[in-house]
Amino acid sequence: MKIALGLAAIVGGGVMGGIGFYLSFGNLSKAGFTVFGFSVDDAPYFAVGVDVAIVTCLVLDLFMACIRTSWPLLRFLAHGMTAASIYFNAAAHGAITENWDKAISHGLMPVLFVIGVEAGRRILVHQAALPADHDVIPGHRWLLATGQTWRIFREMKLWDVGYSVAMTRQRERAIFHAWNEYKAELAADKLKEGSEEALARLPKKLRPFGLTVDEALALPDKMAREELRRKQEADKRDRELELEKARAEHGAEKERLAHRKEMASLTADLSATEGVAGAQARGAVAEAEARADAQARAATSLGDAMESKEVAEAKARASEAAARALEAEARAAEADAVKMTELAKVETEKAKALGAIHRAAEAEAGAAEAKKRAAEAREAAALINRRAVEAEDWANLTQRQRRVRIVARMILAAAPADVELAEIEAKLGMKTSTASEHKTDALKLIKDGYDPARGYDPEVPSRTEA
Repeated sequence: MKIALGLAAIVGGGVMGGIGFYLSFGNLSKAGFTVFGFSVDDAPYFAVGVDVAIVTCLVLDLFMACIRTSWPLLRFLAHGMTAASIYFNAAAHGAITENWDKAISHGLMPVLFVIGVEAGRRILVHQAALPADHDVIPGHRWLLATGQTWRIFREMKLWDVGYSVAMTRQRERAIFHAWNEYKAELAADKLKEGSEEALARLPKKLRPFGLTVDEALALPDKMAREELRRKQEADKRDRELELEKARAEHGAEKERLAHRKEMASLTADLSATEGVAGAQARGAVAEAEARADAQARAATSLGDAMESKEVAEAKARASEAAARALEAEARAAEADAVKMTELAKVETEKAKALGAIHRAAEAEAGAAEAKKRAAEAREAAALINRRAVEAEDWANLTQRQRRVRIVARMILAAAPADVELAEIEAKLGMKTSTASEHKTDALKLIKDGYDPARGYDPEVPSRTEA
């Protein structure tokens, strides 16, 4: 049926366009010579130029829409040339005020031709999903709400956004202000939010913004979800800030540990050097003791032979050597004590470093466990989606019902946060109004008990029932 209607429209439009071009060419050729002063040879070119300009501007407009660089001036120019063509055809047989019947009959075909071309353009834009008119403010909006439309136009030009985006922002702000006024009125009248009397005011309050009765009554729940979402996002930002602070403190502690490790290494090198010096001192003591022992034996042998002044001096020198040996041993013992103290400090630093490494390993294990749980959650979500799609295939649902269930699963997966219309548009490839309708149907479906996790769908009988 659709194909037959399309073929009939193409044939009818072609016939209408051909007749329009033929009559327009004849009228403009005659008018170009008799009325507008063109020569006999130039008059046909004048007629062709006017008609071709209309078609060329409309084709260029469609082409620029296809490459997503719409230029509204082309359509205005095409409509202006159409108005000129209507005037030229109407004036082809004399003054318009004196020949109303001829003016209307000759100006009719260009009007019909342009209407047909505009109809074809709208069909092409709709079928190809072209953005030709999406960023152009409709003319009727300027007439119905000039002030609001000017604010939308100003926002489009100042912030370089499209009409649909600016319109959505303006509408959301207006609904938010109306909601605040509504709450202030409830507080002034001492009415409880959510009561029947309070809810009865909502549809009338929100009627200027295009909300249905169901959308108006659902607004309190939507605002509560939005407030919860904003609070969750603020908490998330706070947690991220705390995490950044903890990371900065961890980095600083890591640098302090590295510095202390370097100092411990230098201390160990110093202790080793002092140990070498102590060993050398002990060697000198042993050598002195050996010399003293040799001298004592010599003194003993001399004492047996004679007691003289030389023997007394030898004994004195032996005593002095023994005193120096004892002093050297004391210095060596002191050096050993210092070395043991430094070694104890190094061992303490090593223990702290090993504790930090152990805590880091525990943190990495926790992160791996979190990743594993996230992967298991994704697998469970994928299994639920597959079961839901199988149930939809079995129930032979329509395409719209399937899309509504996709939106419902997005909302359930995002709980308690809300799913933005932009996410639904990106997921399903649809316009804002259609996404809003699908989201409303999805919320109703969830309210009726839709649960893909346990395979329950209120609109689909179970396989057991079937």
